[in-house]
Amino acid sequence: MIESHKKKWFNNLFSTFVRERQIRPTFHNIYIRTDDVPTPGLFLSTHSAWWDGLIMYMINEHFLRHDIHVLMDEDGLRRFPFFRHLGAFSVKKGSLSDVRASLAYANELLTSGKSVWMFPQGQEMPQELRPVEIESGATLLLNDRPVQLCAMYYSFENHAEPLVYVRFRTVVVTSTTRRAQKQEIAQALEALYDDVRQDAIVRSDAYIPLFRPRRNLAEWTETMFRLGRGRS
Repeated sequence: MIESHKKKWFNNLFSTFVRERQIRPTFHNIYIRTDDVPTPGLFLSTHSAWWDGLIMYMINEHFLRHDIHVLMDEDGLRRFPFFRHLGAFSVKKGSLSDVRASLAYANELLTSGKSVWMFPQGQEMPQELRPVEIESGATLLLNDRPVQLCAMYYSFENHAEPLVYVRFRTVVVTSTTRRAQKQEIAQALEALYDDVRQDAIVRSDAYIPLFRPRRNLAEWTETMFRLGRGRS
């Protein structure tokens, strides 16, 4: 397996690049529901878009501020080794010894008070697809510790750019078998997905923006017309 090797200077540089060149030009804002703010631990998140990893990264940089590490497929980490400097470590599916080494490493991180983030669906799946299904690996790091669930929901509203709604929920898995634990986590993640979707539909005011709101294209156009009328 490939262990993480965090570098603060690289994180600072990459964080600025992602915020200003990736997230801010693409999304109107990221909205976070703050009634269940998670403590450091094991995070299991929905995975519907390529953007999920960067959204998670921004949430941690500007809201959670945990010492976060992300479980990543070894082939992907070899292709993009700089993710090691942001906290990524690898798992090689199909290699039992490597999986065991990755799990042991993840347990060390969790025991020392760090956060480990996983996308248990294993690949991007449409956010409206039901039922939500996860891989069995999500159960291997439970060890009687609470699980922090995260759901990200992408929504188009009255802005040119989409919004992202993010909601957390802390759950305690009570099932005793791996199969039942897997089903319990999948159902809890699906319930959270549905709840954040409903929040987006009603435009719940329980969320706060991650970044300072900016004017959208319509607002800029209205301002320009207003200035033009004032000069005439």
